[in-house]
Amino acid sequence: MIVECSAPANIALIKYMGKLDSKVNRPTNSSLSYTLENLKTFVRLTYLGESAADRWQAMTKEDCQPLDLSEQGQQRFLSHLQSLKRRFSVPGGYLVESVNSFPSDCGLASSASSFAALTMGALESFLQQGFIEKPLPIKEQAELSQQGSGSSCRSFLSPWVVWDADGVTSVEFPQGRLQHQVIVVKGDKKQVSSSGAHLRVSSSQLFHGRPARAEHRLLDFSAALRCQDWQMAFSVAWAEFWDMHALFETSHPNFGYMTAKTMLVLQGVRDFWAEQKDGPLVTMDAGANVHLLYRRDQEKPMQILKNQFSDQFQVLESRANEV
Repeated sequence: MIVECSAPANIALIKYMGKLDSKVNRPTNSSLSYTLENLKTFVRLTYLGESAADRWQAMTKEDCQPLDLSEQGQQRFLSHLQSLKRRFSVPGGYLVESVNSFPSDCGLASSASSFAALTMGALESFLQQGFIEKPLPIKEQAELSQQGSGSSCRSFLSPWVVWDADGVTSVEFPQGRLQHQVIVVKGDKKQVSSSGAHLRVSSSQLFHGRPARAEHRLLDFSAALRCQDWQMAFSVAWAEFWDMHALFETSHPNFGYMTAKTMLVLQGVRDFWAEQKDGPLVTMDAGANVHLLYRRDQEKPMQILKNQFSDQFQVLESRANEV
């Protein structure tokens, strides 16, 4: 039996950083993300029989980059599958193949899309084999995926997703679907994983008060979008990703993801805003790369900034009408 699934990445504008319970990845604060339908992980699960062991290998897929998972990364991936098998009393082993349509392990949320796709595929396979009587509700699937990668729970819904103490909920704003670019400043693997960052940030003196700051920004950001105050939304998102990166720089031991080229991109976008009094929302994940989100009526700014950065960096993008 073979099952194939795919799931998108997501980028948080209000960040999940820090855990109350690392066993189930329960976050210290609520978060708000935008689903990136153009950045996907594809997973194929092949059931090998009751006496077989689980194993991973890279999938080959047209227009996708080869995936090179470390031994530790493979083990984490397969451990989540094994946890799901135990929960539903599924014997035997699977061949798990996966590939991304974008660079992995560099701050583009490949963990979120990977674990979401793996969870979807595993549950579909269990259903087809009769270990699950009927499809699980999306919210329950997301909760199971969260145990493997916290942010993956947000990849089950679209376009905007709130993750709070009650789980994930899709929300709508007047702007509808946005347009997305990511400026890939650094596409190689980062030295400190997102999981490692979650463990370290609590040692920062700036972590005190961090959950309250994030909750306030969630309210402010949501209100700005609902009131169609795009400049206020930009200001809140800008403050939020700098807050997260300040935690990295002041942890013990301290670490960081931003590079000189990251700063070049951020300065370019800030200059654009200063000149035009308009521009994209800006955010960053735990990596060096910069995400830009545009309204549907911002085709011209989107093209201008793409032209500005594409000579030096890879620019991945999706238009609102493509999803």
